[in-house]
Amino acid sequence: MSRIVLKNWKPKEIIKFLKGNGFVEIKKKKRGDHKCFQNLETKMYTEVDMGWKSFSAKEMLVFAKQTGISRPLWRKDKKN
Repeated sequence: MSRIVLKNWKPKEIIKFLKGNGFVEIKKKKRGDHKCFQNLETKMYTEVDMGWKSFSAKEMLVFAKQTGISRPLWRKDKKN
């Protein structure tokens, strides 16, 4: 069984991926430079901190869990 490692995604890449998978930016009062996204069909929700250069593998796993988008799909998109 191969491990699917996700890392080094930039905030703009994450936002583009989320929007391509049914997420829309929602206006929610947050401190700092976080952007909030929700999939209106699945009701899944996540926040992207725009202050990071890139996200670690652990942080990317959090995005995968919060969005309900499988790791292989994230991995496939990063290759393109």
